[in-house]
Amino acid sequence: MPDEPALEADHDALALLRDERDRAIEVLRLIEEDGWTHYEAHGAGDTMREVTAKRANRQRQIIERMDRLIALFDRRP
Repeated sequence: MPDEPALEADHDALALLRDERDRAIEVLRLIEEDGWTHYEAHGAGDTMREVTAKRANRQRQIIERMDRLIALFDRRP
């Protein structure tokens, strides 16, 4: 019989992965469909730069990684 605490931890980890993936999907949707724009500055006195494309790409990376991790959990016995 599988270890119950391990199964519970797996369930919690899978729920967290799905939540993070859903959050990344929503941010990407807001960028692509609702026209959200992102800006950032590095350090005091730095000028703000538009980084929307960078943020969209980061969300895509997060989604891909979460999908791979979720697939690993789904394939477990």
